[in-house]
Amino acid sequence: MADGEIQRLLETHPGIAPIGRWIDQQVDLPSMMASLATWLSNAGATFVKGSMLQVAEVFLTFYMLFYFLRDRTAVARLSRDWMPLESIDTERLFQRVFDTVHATVYGTLAVAAVQGSLGGLMFWILGLSTPLLWGVVMSLLSVVPVLGSFIVWIPAAVLLALDGDWGKALILTGWGGIVVGGIDNVLRPMFVGNQLRLHTIPAFISMLGGLALFGPPGFILGPLAVTVTLLLVEIWAVGERSGSHK
Repeated sequence: MADGEIQRLLETHPGIAPIGRWIDQQVDLPSMMASLATWLSNAGATFVKGSMLQVAEVFLTFYMLFYFLRDRTAVARLSRDWMPLESIDTERLFQRVFDTVHATVYGTLAVAAVQGSLGGLMFWILGLSTPLLWGVVMSLLSVVPVLGSFIVWIPAAVLLALDGDWGKALILTGWGGIVVGGIDNVLRPMFVGNQLRLHTIPAFISMLGGLALFGPPGFILGPLAVTVTLLLVEIWAVGERSGSHK
């Protein structure tokens, strides 16, 4: 911008030179680019800082997980001793936590497999290269809450549009946005809710609330908090009824 290279480039293409002159008259490009560079620098610093924190968090998670797995028997016994519940209610609580984690994890994997299969199927129908590979990649990305299968199909749709295949690009965009992206909101509460004996609506809200409150771990912590709370309320209600009968 400062050396005038863009202006000279526009002047060598008479067809777009008027557009370049109009933009130069209407917009202060050097100031805009300077502001953009400042924003990118700040965003880059924030990204690096967040990445370092994520690396430290992953390291601490696996470090602590090693001891929890090694001493799991002692941890479970200590947790049972500290629980202010009857032994039968404590066992119900532990079983509910176990079922919730398993249902959430396996439900997430099942939804990811369906999303990858649907995405790979459309790649195959549209004649794109290596649909099986990209289907597997979309399945893996679907497991990650922050990312998703759109990391694959959006660039593919853009490339199709740039090649002039607007029909295929629109089909892939609609399929990816409506079917592949929307199937997650339908299947995940069904899979998880059925396993947890929860209605689809509470299961769906628990995952959204957990994601908003805890971030990516909220996909497990959200349903876990709801199911444990419901079980504790149930235990309390039974105890109240038993006390009133006495």
